[in-house]
Amino acid sequence: MSGKLIAVANMKGGVGKTTTVVMLAEALAADGARVLVVDLDPQASVSVCLAGDDLLAQMIGRGRTLEAYLALKLITRHKPDLRARIQPGVSLTMHKNRPLELALLPSGPHLRLVEREILYELTERKFSMHDIEARLWTLFQDEFAPLVQDYDYVFFDCAPGISPMTEVAVRAADLVLVTSIPDFLSTYGLNAFVETIWRRSGRQGSHIRPKSEPYVLVTRYQAQVRQHQQTLARLVAEAAAADAGFRLLDTRIPQAAALADALVPVGGTPPTFSAKYGAHVPNVLIPLVAEVKDILHGA
Repeated sequence: MSGKLIAVANMKGGVGKTTTVVMLAEALAADGARVLVVDLDPQASVSVCLAGDDLLAQMIGRGRTLEAYLALKLITRHKPDLRARIQPGVSLTMHKNRPLELALLPSGPHLRLVEREILYELTERKFSMHDIEARLWTLFQDEFAPLVQDYDYVFFDCAPGISPMTEVAVRAADLVLVTSIPDFLSTYGLNAFVETIWRRSGRQGSHIRPKSEPYVLVTRYQAQVRQHQQTLARLVAEAAAADAGFRLLDTRIPQAAALADALVPVGGTPPTFSAKYGAHVPNVLIPLVAEVKDILHGA
């Protein structure tokens, strides 16, 4: 059975996308899945968290990054090998006496520049915006989507906003997780995000319809904060409406120092999965994994 594509996105930054990708990818790997993380964010946060500075610097230096592949494929029109840029075994987290089976296709600091150069190059070659979108869509379907033959779950850690590759990944994903802190600013762009990607498809927007509606995952939740309580109640009510355009996961990711610390690469003895996440394993990760699997596999 082929794997599933999961895009983690939001128009706003700083809402827990990378935290969600790392902990959910590791939780699924601890559950026995083969997991690949593709970094679509030029900040390269998930690449640093998983590979560490030294390995990431080596991969950037050898051109084993997403932007190097895209530049060769779409700008200089070579035939690069995407799979050759995937680094297996990047997680140092141990589970059942062995490292988690987690691979990474990293990005580097020039990804945004390469995406812009792709637009310039294709425009000079007389591509319309729909033609450019179709070209990226074909590339994604030919090169990225087949990765589900090798992995049970392929995560796309999307950049804030809607970059060309982010939009393609979101439209192609089997599941889109929109992470959001339950406060005014973090949820402000949710309706615009839904309108842009989901409701404009087939009208004046993209002709490529997303596979499924997005699921909002509440992150950095503080139950004692009144604004968080009120915003969460509003999200619950909106998600229940027939025309909401999104659904809401039951699991909440709490504001916790342990989860923030889990993103920091550590030296010395590799941590175990249970030691790394502690009480969040039974209280957060196991329920979240169950919800995600229910959505994707119709359990």
